[in-house]
Amino acid sequence: MTSRERIWAAITHQPLDRVPCMIWATPEVRQMLLEHFGTDDWQVVVDAFGVDGFAAVGAAYTGPARVGPDGQPAGLWGQQSKTITLPTGGSYSERTRAPLAEVAEVAELADFDWEDPADYDFAAAGRACREQHQHRVTMAGYTCPFVDLWNLFGEEVALLNIGLRPELIEAVLERTMDYRLRQHRMLFEACGEYLDVTQVTDDFGSQNGLVMSHRHIRELFWPHYREAIALAHEFGLKVYHHDDGGIGEIIPDLVEMGVEILNPIQWKCANMDLHWLKREFGKYLCFEGAVENQEILPFGSVEDVRAEVRKNIQILASDGTGYICGPCHNIQSGTPLENVLALYDEVAASGSFV
Repeated sequence: MTSRERIWAAITHQPLDRVPCMIWATPEVRQMLLEHFGTDDWQVVVDAFGVDGFAAVGAAYTGPARVGPDGQPAGLWGQQSKTITLPTGGSYSERTRAPLAEVAEVAELADFDWEDPADYDFAAAGRACREQHQHRVTMAGYTCPFVDLWNLFGEEVALLNIGLRPELIEAVLERTMDYRLRQHRMLFEACGEYLDVTQVTDDFGSQNGLVMSHRHIRELFWPHYREAIALAHEFGLKVYHHDDGGIGEIIPDLVEMGVEILNPIQWKCANMDLHWLKREFGKYLCFEGAVENQEILPFGSVEDVRAEVRKNIQILASDGTGYICGPCHNIQSGTPLENVLALYDEVAASGSFV
């Protein structure tokens, strides 16, 4: 099977020759792997590991320059961030400005610049999808109601407003989702038959469960999810949902709404038992990720990593399909090279069905 055939079979629960795999890694880990394989071409690493994965396609922003009040570059709707360097040599982006952090009344939204969702090069995204489609399952689009809220308000203020100012949250969601739905319709039209998958995704989970009540998620976010998923299905797309942490409580809702691929399966978090996930939802969901990277991948032995890969394959691919193996988030800087190599070597050694 080709990588495209293998990933598509896993998504659609068809028989597989072997478990497909993916890779998520920080730039530092990517650089470590490039150096190990003596190349500056990431495709060499992908081929060496037998990675199947998705071809992720984006639409470049083409609108007016986004600038913050300090004159520095900004992102969508004026959010700003800076790079923080870690002791391990890695780095991450930390928000420095949430443009609605001080907004408390719906009336204050009237003068906010909600931008034009047409300000993207959708035609180029369509061409990229067409080029990649014969080789990989293509993915484009990122609808994320809760992520948009925390980028606009900041995580803490967003959560406080959900409890204290639900009318403000609903007004902001109406505006952000109007933007996202119009933006994604144009993207899907440009990509046409060459697009396979889109993300309708968020981060509702923490280590110990949901970050807010199930009721708040159901009442505030699911109406918007239904619209976004209906738009994806209108174009014949599969729906991919990324959600870190212990989200077991809402997985039945995701399945009922039409989500078909679930990532990253952080099974050490609350309510994420692997046997339960496969037994209850294996007919409906393709699981992606699951190789534990808080403890096992960065700090375990090579044999710990191999055992972890085997366990996930045995459970999540117990029926010979419906699982894409890989780390349950980005492989972090400081992770030993030998553990990363062991992950993909074990997928090849233990993941065959022929």
